[in-house]
Amino acid sequence: MGAQSSLREVVIFAPNQLAEITTALKSALFDAGPPLLVLEEAVRPTDPPQVPSEVALVVATSGSTRSAKFVLHSASTLLESARATHAYLGAQPGERWALRLPLTHIAGLMVIVRSLLLDSALSENGEYQAVVPTQLFRALQGGETLVALQNAKAVLVGGGPSEVKLIEEARAAGINVITTYGMSETAGGCVYNGRPLAGVKIVLDSAQQIFVSGPQVALGYLHDSTGFQDGGFLTQDIGQWREDGLLEILGRADEVVISGGEKILLGAIEERIRSMPGVLDAHLFTRKSAEWGEEVVCAVAGGDSITLSSIRDHVAEFFPRSSAPRALILLAEMPLRGIGKPDRDTLKGLPITEEI
Repeated sequence: MGAQSSLREVVIFAPNQLAEITTALKSALFDAGPPLLVLEEAVRPTDPPQVPSEVALVVATSGSTRSAKFVLHSASTLLESARATHAYLGAQPGERWALRLPLTHIAGLMVIVRSLLLDSALSENGEYQAVVPTQLFRALQGGETLVALQNAKAVLVGGGPSEVKLIEEARAAGINVITTYGMSETAGGCVYNGRPLAGVKIVLDSAQQIFVSGPQVALGYLHDSTGFQDGGFLTQDIGQWREDGLLEILGRADEVVISGGEKILLGAIEERIRSMPGVLDAHLFTRKSAEWGEEVVCAVAGGDSITLSSIRDHVAEFFPRSSAPRALILLAEMPLRGIGKPDRDTLKGLPITEEI
């Protein structure tokens, strides 16, 4: 953003104002209309922020804790993201998107952007659908969206860990699932089925931390631009290139912990636990330990047959046993916030079911 950019006041909408948001977003994208921000009523500021003139959309990040940053996107970054998605899907003007995601998040807002670019109306039975893993899971349990997902040309799944068994079950049920990786800072998904979209470049640094560059990367944050550098964005995610050339997300850089002198990548352990029969979802966090420094706690949504011992044995088949959780919180359902991310604050306050 240029140092001499003039400032404009952001227009704030509530998430239930779909028609107004669509009109404002169309104006911001194609007619240099005022920038907009969608916020829940409870967190709307008294004084709307002011942003540089090139900003079309301000998006609050949805991390798994209560803190949030405000990401600044231009019309160009949003439209480039939508064009890359449509190029990947082979989408044509007049084809429709279904809106199943909240408009407080980039994923829902990008559905509107894509719909505007295709000059089509939103439809529950749209050729293209976008959901989070929780919605996909519920559809497979007989939810009312199952038929629409099966009939869609493509269903984008992102916003949280998409465990392998869930994707396999969905594809076996006739749903053309496309896994996506991205964030507010990249205008939503920028890697589909493990491959970067056209124009997107992924670089892994020496610590395997993912750096994304491309025309859809945001301009920065409202109050600082930490992580934005050299025309791209340094994410907090750890990844690796598989032998087949696909990008695999291993976890977050801030979720690499040392326990008893051993390095543990929580995301990889979570994925292993999710593959267990009877496990609906899993999330790991750490607590202080006099013996281990930090020890891993596992919150699992699933049946009563799941035990700490069975989890530890399952993890130990692929990882050192020292990587396995030492405490278990067993839940009927995982507490979530945003568009399907575990609510860490809530989880850390829950009682332990079993521990070593």
